[in-house]
Amino acid sequence: MKKRDLISLVFFLLLILIITMDSALFLPNEVLIAADLGIYFDVIGIIIAAYTITNGISILIFGYLTDLIERKKILMLAGFLWSITAILHLFVENFWQLILVRIIAAIAVSVTTPLVISYLADVVKSDSRSKSFAFWGLLSTFGSLFAGIAALAFNTIDFEAINLPLLQKIDYIAANYPNVLYTWRLPYFYLGIIALIFTILNFIITKEPKRAAKEKQLEKIISDEEIRYSYKIKFSDLKFVLKRKSNFFLMFNFFDVIASGLLVAYIFPYIQLEIGVNFIDIKVIILLLFVGVLGLIIGQFGLAHWGDKKVQKGDLSGRVKVAVICSILTLPLLLFAFAMSPNVTSSSFFFGTLVVNDALFWVLWIVYSLFMGFGLAFTMGIGPNWYSSLIDVNLVENRGTMVAVGSFIDTIGRALGAFIGGQVVDLTGSFSTTIFWSTLVFGIFSLCFWIPLFFTAEKDYIEVNEIMKERALTLKRAKLSE
Repeated sequence: MKKRDLISLVFFLLLILIITMDSALFLPNEVLIAADLGIYFDVIGIIIAAYTITNGISILIFGYLTDLIERKKILMLAGFLWSITAILHLFVENFWQLILVRIIAAIAVSVTTPLVISYLADVVKSDSRSKSFAFWGLLSTFGSLFAGIAALAFNTIDFEAINLPLLQKIDYIAANYPNVLYTWRLPYFYLGIIALIFTILNFIITKEPKRAAKEKQLEKIISDEEIRYSYKIKFSDLKFVLKRKSNFFLMFNFFDVIASGLLVAYIFPYIQLEIGVNFIDIKVIILLLFVGVLGLIIGQFGLAHWGDKKVQKGDLSGRVKVAVICSILTLPLLLFAFAMSPNVTSSSFFFGTLVVNDALFWVLWIVYSLFMGFGLAFTMGIGPNWYSSLIDVNLVENRGTMVAVGSFIDTIGRALGAFIGGQVVDLTGSFSTTIFWSTLVFGIFSLCFWIPLFFTAEKDYIEVNEIMKERALTLKRAKLSE
């Protein structure tokens, strides 16, 4: 990769990374936000659901635009919109102001998924795509961890000292920590300033990559500076791509993310209020180490590399197969982890039915962390292989749109998870019960969409491959005739 292209890629990814930190700044401080604005988890669920649905609808629009116009222009729009909105979080005083800034932020964040997938597909060789998406997944995971740490850095509440029922803890925090409540706004303000600076730098530095420049069938031809891949999406393409069977099963499996959407929406209050620990506690650090190391090394890279290797060895549907295996193995591992349901305050497991001493608690905590880590590792293995499979079975000019449609369907699932979770938690007073049953029920439904891909993906991949070969010949003939 040329030096100018590498610099462009770095600045491009850094700005996208900052924008994708948006949710990671919000979720860790849900308890603080609820206490500050006088709301509860049913309303938090509505806010997250509104954010997620807005994000999904906007992804459809920007995914289509990604295939139609210069991607640098879309990046500038997203950068300016998010940075200004992030700064405006500093002035939020009530629920309606919060939901307004969250909706605008969702529009800016919606640009990132189709943009980064389309961009990476044009700068990384086609047979290594899963690893490139895994690298982006690793980068965004570290970005989210950084954002989560930044969000919690100003939060000085001692959750272990608050031995009250779940919902009463919010009222207690509002009454006893008045000088801490506003601090959830500060990370948004600081990162908004940084994002604004990077947006200006991207305007000056970033270079648009050639479309289809890394396709195996077109790479040598497109390397000629005088040849441009001129195919662009047409509205009539939508009817064709939606008829492709693999697209249907890849995109419309929103059951896969209902449970994960619920988990992501409430993982922080689950740890703070139900397990009863702060994020600086050694128990949480051990949990995050297991989740991080196993999830990132096995999930993001090991399973992504496995998918790439299967394709390189001639198994055209190899990435789909890896994604299906991951979705199957995720279920028992996460189900057992959430069935353990630890509570630090009462030194208990399994929804309070097993009370243990300190030594046994540590042993069971490590077992709990292992199951959670391996479960999330297989969950993380789905993403890179899913994106690569969606890229593989679609033509270059349709990929941003297809990724956007798939992401939109996913957001419907995540929004349902956040909304349903908020209502059920308010009724049951238990995060672990809610997460356990949603993982079981929706995980089974999800498998009904994954398994048919074993039989459809290879045929669709071959069809796209043949079309791209024909286009390569057409471009070559056009060049020779000049």
